Amino acid sequence: MGPIDIALIVVAAIAVLTIIGLLVARSAQNKLYFQLLGAFGQPRKRKYTYEEFETISHYFANTLKEDEFALDDITWNDLDLDSIFLMIDNTNSSVGRDYLYKLLRTPVASEEELKKRDALIDYFNAHDFERTRIQMQYYNIGFSRKISVSDYMRNLFELKPQSNIFHYLVWVLYICSIVGMFYSVASLFLLILAIAIGVISYYKIKSRIDSYFECVRQLVAMVKTANNIKKLNIPELKEFNDYFAEVNKTFAKITRNSYLVVAQKQAAGSLMDIVMEYIKMITHIDLIKFNSMIKHFDRNYEAVEELMERLGYLESMISIAGFRRTLKYYCKPEFNRTKGLETNDLYHLLVQDNPVPNSVNEDMPMLITGSNASGKSTFLKSVAIGSILAQSIYTCPAAAYDAPMYRMYSSMALTDSIESGESYYIVEIKSLKRIVDATRKAGKDGIKVMCFIDEVLRGTNTVERIAASSEILKNLADAGAMCFAATHDIELTHILEKYFANYHFNEKIEDNNIIFSYELQSGRATSRNAIKLLSIIGYDKNIIRNSEKRANDFMEKGAWDKA
Repeated sequence: MGPIDIALIVVAAIAVLTIIGLLVARSAQNKLYFQLLGAFGQPRKRKYTYEEFETISHYFANTLKEDEFALDDITWNDLDLDSIFLMIDNTNSSVGRDYLYKLLRTPVASEEELKKRDALIDYFNAHDFERTRIQMQYYNIGFSRKISVSDYMRNLFELKPQSNIFHYLVWVLYICSIVGMFYSVASLFLLILAIAIGVISYYKIKSRIDSYFECVRQLVAMVKTANNIKKLNIPELKEFNDYFAEVNKTFAKITRNSYLVVAQKQAAGSLMDIVMEYIKMITHIDLIKFNSMIKHFDRNYEAVEELMERLGYLESMISIAGFRRTLKYYCKPEFNRTKGLETNDLYHLLVQDNPVPNSVNEDMPMLITGSNASGKSTFLKSVAIGSILAQSIYTCPAAAYDAPMYRMYSSMALTDSIESGESYYIVEIKSLKRIVDATRKAGKDGIKVMCFIDEVLRGTNTVERIAASSEILKNLADAGAMCFAATHDIELTHILEKYFANYHFNEKIEDNNIIFSYELQSGRATSRNAIKLLSIIGYDKNIIRNSEKRANDFMEKGAWDKA
């Protein structure tokens, strides 16, 4: 067999492998298309690791503007909004996931912006083919699993390129070893030593800059995604297409031959990618290319921020469209009222089994009383979450929602702070003060505060609690805040009846069981169940009988008898 025959066999083999690779890639793309199509509007199955979840908020923190309103950590944690975020999140990339998180943490006071979002959400809900094609592009960006790209991206643009001399010396060592093999078999051992040096040094250098490599991969993938979305030529995305048309020009020097640094994420394993990884280990070609790419970074980080924002915004709208399909029912909010709140059949998203909806039509702040476990806290959270979603994703879990634009705060699930040595009461009054302070700032731009307070000042004695609670709540009402406050202190319903509308939750006793309706009722609560609960779970009858007598005596005399 002559040299020409061998050459033809090699060419034929390469051609066959190329065709097989193309067919495999085509099959993988088709599989991905139907996988994304079938998963849309279904509860998310993907789970984040603790490390991944911890980094999600970094983009929000890194890009929040000084004058931009955001839900603070107390409100976010009070309402368990991490769980709400996970319900909505159906993204396929870090850039979309991180932007969705920021979007939820920054409710807006612009109906125009909300309707702009809604137009895209509706479009993606109605156009399966176009939406899925776009989702496939985001899948190619994928997730950065160990780092927040926004943490490293700015630093990436400040990196100075390192010399490539060492890498070229490794090449020289390879060449000398290979040439030497024509003269001495011993040079084979020199080649093995050279490869060992190359591989070991490769991993040592790569480990120091690996996070920046991930940033480069994400940036290159984002540029390709922007270009591919533009090629889809969807008229409804004209604003984005016009911007994406300029992206290639902005980042052309960075993305040129970028495959030498990072391989694009594939729907299935690629033999070529595996081969390239071995080539990189031996030749350091990706390290060399990385250093040359750094020279072309123009330090214009604002262009990267805008690219991340545009792409993140677009995928967030797709994720919200899918979320709407998972809901029992929802409404698009209206913002016609000048004060108060009107909402019909509002329910709590995290109550999985047959949530009980409630309706509100009230201009005044609301004071909610009721016995233990009757539904006060759940109601507060359902209103808070519904209002936040109304002003962030233009989607409310209710049959109707109408309210002014608000800025939301809560003081609910507080605990004492061991680290700072602060008691529960200190933590609580600090939490309440931030709401009082926010109402003063709110008057400057006309956007009022909506706040949610569960058991006001529970961390102190009865007399001072009622005295201070009544003044704090009155102050909030005077400042125009739409306050929802839950309390066991019936005294507050009398003291504040000119400032707060009274509502309550009640229960009934059947067969020695307490049955809660979880339905909001007008007026103050008149029933108590704390002592009854002691009886139901098996406390001694003497304790129950004496407790009831002591409570009844206090109600008659207005004073406690000595034990």
